[in-house]
Amino acid sequence: MADKVETTISSGDILSEEQLKNHMKIFAGPGAGKTHFLVENVKNIAMTYPSVAQSRNRKILCVTYTNAAVEEIQSRLDRFSDSVEVFTIHGFIIEHIIKPFQKDLRDIIREEFDIEVNDKKTITSQVEGLGILHGVEKENMLKFVIDITSESTELSYSKKIMGDVQIDTTHFFEKRNDDDFKVQLKSSSSIAEQHKVPIKEYIWSVVRKLTHDEILYFGYRVLERNSTALYTLRVKFPFIFVDEFQDTNPLQTLLIKLIGEKSTVIGVIGDVAQSIYSFQGARPSQFNDFSVCDSKILTDYIIDGNRRSTVNIVNFCNFIRKSDTRVSQTSIRLYKTDSEKVAAEAKPIRFLVGNDDVIKNQIAEVINDGGVVLTRAWAKAFSYIRDIEDEQVKLLSSIYNSYYNTPIDIRVEITELGNVTWVRAFRFIFLLHKAFTDGSFVDALKAFRLYADIDRRKLNFKLLRQIKTIADEVFVGLSDTSSTVSIIKKFNTNLQETKHSILRIELLGEDFTVPIFDEYDLTSGSKKSLKFMDELSKLTWATSYKLFTEVFSADSKYMTVHQAKGLEWDKVIVAAEPNKFDGTKLTDMYSSPQILKETSADEFVRMYYVACSRAREELYIHLPDGFDKKIIETALSGRNIRYEFAPV
Repeated sequence: MADKVETTISSGDILSEEQLKNHMKIFAGPGAGKTHFLVENVKNIAMTYPSVAQSRNRKILCVTYTNAAVEEIQSRLDRFSDSVEVFTIHGFIIEHIIKPFQKDLRDIIREEFDIEVNDKKTITSQVEGLGILHGVEKENMLKFVIDITSESTELSYSKKIMGDVQIDTTHFFEKRNDDDFKVQLKSSSSIAEQHKVPIKEYIWSVVRKLTHDEILYFGYRVLERNSTALYTLRVKFPFIFVDEFQDTNPLQTLLIKLIGEKSTVIGVIGDVAQSIYSFQGARPSQFNDFSVCDSKILTDYIIDGNRRSTVNIVNFCNFIRKSDTRVSQTSIRLYKTDSEKVAAEAKPIRFLVGNDDVIKNQIAEVINDGGVVLTRAWAKAFSYIRDIEDEQVKLLSSIYNSYYNTPIDIRVEITELGNVTWVRAFRFIFLLHKAFTDGSFVDALKAFRLYADIDRRKLNFKLLRQIKTIADEVFVGLSDTSSTVSIIKKFNTNLQETKHSILRIELLGEDFTVPIFDEYDLTSGSKKSLKFMDELSKLTWATSYKLFTEVFSADSKYMTVHQAKGLEWDKVIVAAEPNKFDGTKLTDMYSSPQILKETSADEFVRMYYVACSRAREELYIHLPDGFDKKIIETALSGRNIRYEFAPV
C-alpha cells in the first residue's frame, strides 16, 4: 500500500513540482473554490511542466461530472485550453477508447456474448437525454428477435423495456474476480431469457449504440485487455484530474486507477459529505478509500475554507457534517465593505415551522426577492409553485414521475434539449404565443424552425400575413385554464384549412403537423400511455407556461436538491423531508446527524447538507407542522449559530 500524507492547503495554492510527482486526493467542501484550485493548477502544469509545456501531443485530462461543468472549466482555461482536454467520463471513454479501439470492442462483444458485429459503422453512445431506441421502428426489432429465436408467437415488448436490456455492471464489479464469473445481461422480468441476447444483438449490431453503463464497462474492458490502448492514454495524459469524485461509478474508479498504475499522475477532487448519487452507483467510500496501488505516494490535501457562505451558515453546515472529523470549514467569504459584512453576518438561520398563511406568505416573499426552494423530490417542489391549483400540482408530479425509470431528464429536456415530442410541441406553441402577443415574426420563425428548415428568402407578405392570421385564430379566447394540448390541436386543425395552404405548401410542407405524443414519451403499457396522455391534456395553459418559464428554466425558483448541486444563491429555503425509503426522520437528523455511512439515512443527511450549503447569505429551513422546536434548540446549543423561529 502506498504511503499516505495529509496536508491542509487553500484554493489559491499552486502545487510544487515535487508534489506533482505523487497521486493526490483533494478534500474540498462546498464553496471551497475547488474549481479555481483545479483550473489554476492545470494552467501551471501546462505552462511549466516539460512533458506538457514542450509537447503538442501530450495533454492534461480533466474529467468532471456534467456537461455544464465541462463548459465552466473550459471557459476558465483561456489560452491554456490547447494543453487541456475536458470531458465527462462518458465523453472521454467514447472519444479516446471506444472510437479508436472498435475492433477490441467487437471482439469483447463476440467473446462474451457470442454476438458478431460487423465493422462497417462505428458503435457509439446513445444520444444524451433520449432512449437508446429513439427513432428505431419497434416492429423491425421484434421481427429481428423472432427470426433469430424462431418464435411462433407474436412478441409485444415495448421499446422501453427492450432498451433497458443491458450489461449488469453491478454484477460485474462485485463478481469480476470470481473463478466462475461470467458477464450477464439484466432486463425487466417481462423479457424472456432467450430474448435478451437477440435484443442486445439488434442494439449493438443494427442500432450500434451503447448505454451509459455499457460505455463504462467496455471502456474498462478495452483498457484491461489492450496494453497498447492503455499505454497510449498514459503517454498522452501525464496528468489526470477527476472532479466531483464522490459522484463516480465504481467502474469509473477502476478505469482511472488502471491508467494511474504507471507514469500518469492522478488527482481526484471531491467531498464525501456531498455524495448523493447512490442510485447511480456512487458511494462515499469510493472517495474515502481511493488509492492507486503503485510506488507513488498518495497525498491527501484538505481545503477547509468556504468562500461562499456567511460564518453563520458555515457553522450550521458544520453541525450537519459533524460526524466527519476530517473537514470542518471556516468561512473566508470576502465583502466589498465593512457595512456589507456586518449586514450579511447578522442574518440568522430562520426556521419556518408549519404551513399556515403567515409561513406561506414569508416563503412567497423570499421567492419574490430572488430566493429558491429546494426539496427532496419534485412532487414536493411543485407544491411550492405560486398560484396553481392542488390538482395541477398532482398532474405535474405524476407527469414528472412517469419518466422516473427512463433515461430522460424531463427538466433538461425542457431547459436545453427539446427532443421529447410533447416538450417540443409545448415550446412551439409558447413561442408562437409570444409572437402573437409581441407582434414578433422573429419568435414565430423560431417556433416553426423547431420543425422545418425555414429559408428566409421564401418569406413574403402573404406568408407573414398567414402566420399572423393563424396565430390570431389559435389564441382567440385563450385563458389560463385552457388546455395547452387543446391549443396545439387547434393549431393543427386550423392549419389544414384551405386558407392556410400557402403556409403549409411554401413554408412547412403539405402534410405538416405539430406532433404531441410519440411512443417514447410514454413509459410502457397501454394503461400507462393512456394515463400519461390524459394527464398531459389536463395541464392548463397557466400551469404548463409556469413549468417552462419559472420552474424548469435557467433561473428556476423551485428545484430538487439533486438539481441544485453545484449551484448557489443568496437566499435558499430548504424544504427537504425524508421519504419512506430514507429510513430516517428529520428529528433524528437534527438529534444526531451522520453522513459517512452508506445507508439511506446517511445519504439523506448528506442531501440536507448539500441543500443548506447552497446559501450564500440567508438560509431558511421549512419544517412540517408539529416539529418540536426544542430539538433544534438542543441540537444547536453552544455551536455559535444564530437562529430564530418564524414568525417572530
